[in-house]
Amino acid sequence: MQKKLLTIILALVLTLALLPAMAMAEVTKPAVNLEKPTNISVELNKHEDGSPYFMLKWTNPQSILELVQYWDEHGESPLEYQLDMKVGNEKWSYDIGTISGNSLHAGYDESGIFAVNHAPYDPINEGNLNNIDINANTYQFRVRYAYDSPDEEGDDYTYSPFSEVASIGVEKFQQKSSDWAKPELEKAEKHDMIPVILQGKDLTKPITREEFAELAVLLYEKTAGKTASPVSPNPFTDTNNPQILKAYAIGITSGTSATTFSPQVLINREQCAAMLYRAIKAINPNANYSITGVKNFPDQKYISEWAVEATKFMFKTGIITGDPGGNFMPKATTSAQQAEGYGMATREAAVLMTVRSYEKVPSLGTASHTPQQPSSSNTSPNISSPQVTAPKGISLPAGLGDMPFAADASFESLPVGGPSTIFYGSGQSLKDLFYMYAEYMKDSENCMQNKQDDEKSFGISGNKNGYKITITIYLSLGSKVSIQVEPQSDDSASGSLKGSVPATAPKELIVKYPASFIDFPFASDTSIAMALENGEDVSILYWSNSSPGSLYNTYYSYLQGSEDFFNYENIEGMY
Repeated sequence: MQKKLLTIILALVLTLALLPAMAMAEVTKPAVNLEKPTNISVELNKHEDGSPYFMLKWTNPQSILELVQYWDEHGESPLEYQLDMKVGNEKWSYDIGTISGNSLHAGYDESGIFAVNHAPYDPINEGNLNNIDINANTYQFRVRYAYDSPDEEGDDYTYSPFSEVASIGVEKFQQKSSDWAKPELEKAEKHDMIPVILQGKDLTKPITREEFAELAVLLYEKTAGKTASPVSPNPFTDTNNPQILKAYAIGITSGTSATTFSPQVLINREQCAAMLYRAIKAINPNANYSITGVKNFPDQKYISEWAVEATKFMFKTGIITGDPGGNFMPKATTSAQQAEGYGMATREAAVLMTVRSYEKVPSLGTASHTPQQPSSSNTSPNISSPQVTAPKGISLPAGLGDMPFAADASFESLPVGGPSTIFYGSGQSLKDLFYMYAEYMKDSENCMQNKQDDEKSFGISGNKNGYKITITIYLSLGSKVSIQVEPQSDDSASGSLKGSVPATAPKELIVKYPASFIDFPFASDTSIAMALENGEDVSILYWSNSSPGSLYNTYYSYLQGSEDFFNYENIEGMY
């Protein structure tokens, strides 16, 4: 009895002696940083009865393992894995309100930490599918973590981002792509360069602005190694696709007007070249973008001036190739070509251009200078354009005396009437002038910025110190700036449109043109900004609060039936 008592006492003493050491060795609670799972894969397995199910595998990041280890040692299990699935082009299970999962504290991984890194998923048994046929469908999966940190009101979950997508089944492009494209499409799939919006679609069909924007953003994020942020607030009324808003923020693309993107409009090869070119420049602004020595294409005269640099660079690097005759095929130039779809980019061709860009961007050399690019906010912190305040002879309303002008501004005389308009030419670049006025207008009420994809026209508008200011910077025999200032009214503050079409030429129009054009229509609220004669050529620029669509319809009706009649509807910001 004495020996037993001594043993118990000694054991108690040893236990008490160890307590401080155990306390010192206690694992510090790691910070909750829910990184996404990596290296996700999926395979098709069979139960003993022959019925199919999926087996998913993934790698848990070190931060997740540390969190699991901490809670395993403290007797709780607040971490879960959650599995999401979609079939073909259908919605993700998550998007329709269902998702599967279980505790992450349910099995050892290869590191010896008690954390699950694989899980079976049986959609038939769970009632989500009636059958599994990998020869007829593509099944896609992704995984995320959920962390429960309950408070007084109950569960409070924090979620990680979803992992990359793993897929199994019929190839995304099988029987829906050209044979010549399949080798590079396989490469694109290997690099995860086929966005979800194109998966399961006929890749031989032309690509839309929305689809190409998603491709370009995917290229940017995977190559730059960072996630782009969508522009906010959304400037468009016809889309809320976050990938489009990212493309706009990066500077890859712009709208077809100040408020529309036209996501379903098809794009041609020179437009694809320009968008990819800007994406590559956003990824690697210091690369060598010289096109010195690149010869003109046989169809060079059909390439738009704004696309020359992009098309030649893409051809030089092998990202975009021409036809056997060396033609670039930039766009349709006749009604017959337009009907045939000549010059339009197909989905498969666009994917191939993108994956080639992904492979070639890292090897681009460094230029001797840094090309200046618009930032994601469309403003530049450094204004390189020399500027001055209003020179003598230019009268500005009270409160706008600090409005900047290019130091080399050459002012033109303009008709008086309607809103005050200031018009001048400058030797500065369009971008430098845009940055200067973007900086001036950045704090104005209802500030809006837009640019055409060809970067030959920029616009900024907003309400400042009681005035509505509209600034247009465009290319016409050099850089031109038009500044329209009018007192802010309830209509201008709310952005409502007024004015109607058509009307005949306003009295203040001072240019001469043939009498046969006396019926040429103008908006009834026309305010002439520029009217120039150059020999037999006449150029007229005017402002109107009529909608672009109503103006387009007016001129469409006027010119329809004319010789060589041809029109573009809402392509890259122009009608």
